[in-house]
Amino acid sequence: MTPEQKLDRLQEVFREVLDQPDLRISGGFSPADCPEWDSVATVQIVLAAEAAFQIRVPTETVARLHCVQELLDLLP
Repeated sequence: MTPEQKLDRLQEVFREVLDQPDLRISGGFSPADCPEWDSVATVQIVLAAEAAFQIRVPTETVARLHCVQELLDLLP
């Protein structure tokens, strides 16, 4: 999967979890850019990304995620 494909798939995850069908994300996208992206949404996003990409994200890593790029960096 190319980096662009990963971003597109992750964007689908964000749109679904945050219930924003027109949401556009980039590597620098962070909770500061989206009021709906709170700590609960972070957990939901990570769980959905784990399912979408068939990965496991350690709990301690989830607490340190501050932008989309940090999540992209975890993807195979």
